[in-house]
Amino acid sequence: MTPRPGARLRVALASRPREVRDTLFLLAVLAGALLPQIREVPPWCAALAYAALGWRAWLAWQGRPLPGRGWRLVLLAGAAAGTYLSHQTLLGRAPGLTLLVVLAALKTLELRARRDATVVFFLGFFLVLANFLVSQSLAMGLAMTLSVWALLAALVLAPLPQGRPPIPPAFG
Repeated sequence: MTPRPGARLRVALASRPREVRDTLFLLAVLAGALLPQIREVPPWCAALAYAALGWRAWLAWQGRPLPGRGWRLVLLAGAAAGTYLSHQTLLGRAPGLTLLVVLAALKTLELRARRDATVVFFLGFFLVLANFLVSQSLAMGLAMTLSVWALLAALVLAPLPQGRPPIPPAFG
């Protein structure tokens, strides 16, 4: 009998320290909150945002150090330049949304302390609100309700004491 596809992943996650599991959960929640913005931002922005989230997830999974200040400054300058080239300005709804998406993802590359995680939580909430600048449909409302629920679960997990608190009870 072969194991279910998700069983290996659950076992691998259970063997990781809690900090890694919480970081991966937060990254997954942020990736979900970014998803509705993909149609509204330039392709390079979506690619950079998801590349940054993937890079941060890989660093957490491997237990590697975060990128230095130089790398983060280069990515920031690239995001600002790309936004300016795409929109011919850094001001307004479209360039603001582009910067919000890419900078929220880049913020995860300096996610070291709970203070940084709190900033990422609230950037996620701001991304949820920004989705309503684009669409106020029922489907968007339901999707954003799920995003807020997941962000609140991640926020509940953050201050819990060390140990192995499971993620599912945080959704309650």
